[in-house]
Amino acid sequence: MVNAKANRIVEGITRITGNSTKATFLLLVLEAIFGGFYVTVSRSITPIFLVASGFILRELLILNVFAGLLSLGVALVLYYYGKPRSVKARLVLALLIERIFWFLIPWFIDNRLLVTLIYASAIASTIPSNVFMYTVFFACFEEQRYRRLVAYRTMAGAIASIVAQIVVVSTLAVGEGLWKYIVLYIIAFSIGLVSPMLIVLAPIHRVVFEATRRSEEEAEIEASNIYLLLVFLLASTNLLGVSWIPRLMKDLGAPDYLAASIGFVQTLTNIFASVFWSHRNVPSYRYAILLLSSTPLMVYFTTIPYMHLGIAVIYSFSLIGANFYASIGFANLVKKLGVARASVLLSSANALAMVIGGIVGYLLVFSPVLVFMAASIFSLMGLVIALIALPELAIVPPNYTRLYARMLYTSSITSYNFIMFAVSETAKTVLRFTGLVVGVIILYIIYRTLYYIVVLTGG
Repeated sequence: MVNAKANRIVEGITRITGNSTKATFLLLVLEAIFGGFYVTVSRSITPIFLVASGFILRELLILNVFAGLLSLGVALVLYYYGKPRSVKARLVLALLIERIFWFLIPWFIDNRLLVTLIYASAIASTIPSNVFMYTVFFACFEEQRYRRLVAYRTMAGAIASIVAQIVVVSTLAVGEGLWKYIVLYIIAFSIGLVSPMLIVLAPIHRVVFEATRRSEEEAEIEASNIYLLLVFLLASTNLLGVSWIPRLMKDLGAPDYLAASIGFVQTLTNIFASVFWSHRNVPSYRYAILLLSSTPLMVYFTTIPYMHLGIAVIYSFSLIGANFYASIGFANLVKKLGVARASVLLSSANALAMVIGGIVGYLLVFSPVLVFMAASIFSLMGLVIALIALPELAIVPPNYTRLYARMLYTSSITSYNFIMFAVSETAKTVLRFTGLVVGVIILYIIYRTLYYIVVLTGG
């Protein structure tokens, strides 16, 4: 009965739009509206809620590292063991699971261990959601239409996010205690459930999560370097994002509604930024990366809380441009890398960035200025990669670009192999030591048991 009604709705949308591709395009844009509202509310209030509940910067960084490691594990499973199956059902299920985990966070805030596990699971659950969503994007639309879809979804999501930020700021300003956060989580969860419903209606049955395949070396090199660029930029934004709220609320004494207003200003900027960057040529994206690298130091050295709203405009404008380049870069390589691989790479970059940014931030947390400097350095490292190793953004001659790109790719592979060897050897050593300890404990228990048996039998 439900399937019949859903099919009739899909047929109606298809007739209105003219074909199934346009229907999918329209429904994905609509999904961005409801998904954008849900994401904005849940993601923007969670760090504020955690800080208001007593979490300090060190604990937030540990949360991010743990969440990033779990997310990387999920990404690796999808990358190596993803089977060729229809994406639609898996995407709907992933969206539902993600929303449930985020909804559970406020109900277990008194248990630090449990809320850590729930938060990490909530972050990790975004990986399959993003992977399957990107798979639909890459498989259903060629480059130009994909670029339009990204721009339209960004604008639609930004408009919804403005409404969401108004709801968040007004609720935090008027409400009292922790219950105002719980109300916001309930609203986000309810609105967020519309997203999987829209995916159910979208005619995307033919999209399959394909097994990864070998690609040309040049494509491997370019994809690897774009991935490194994205990881460094996201490490910077993750480190800045987790440090900005404590800086405002703890150090500068700003109220929670002002901290939420930062997200509102960023969302408002996203609308105009997405329109601006969608019509720019690719070389212009290097200026977005350059601008992005300056914002962490602006945040730290600006001691007037309300001036942070202006910094939020610069930050959001430059971040949209940097993300546009990375997304378009992977879209151009889809045919060579395969839909599944490009989707996993694009989605897993944030997980790796959370781990790197979290570890560096944790080591430097004793000095806040060093945390913000590290965020800026990460962006600068991304800028260097862009200017010397990516053909579309490079300022060096093409032959040098190819040389630097290959050197960077080779060093990345070497570092990866060394790290994997070190991790595997460490894991083996830990397992052997654990086995030895367990063996000693068992022998001790047997010895004590025999001793008591002898004593009790009067031997």
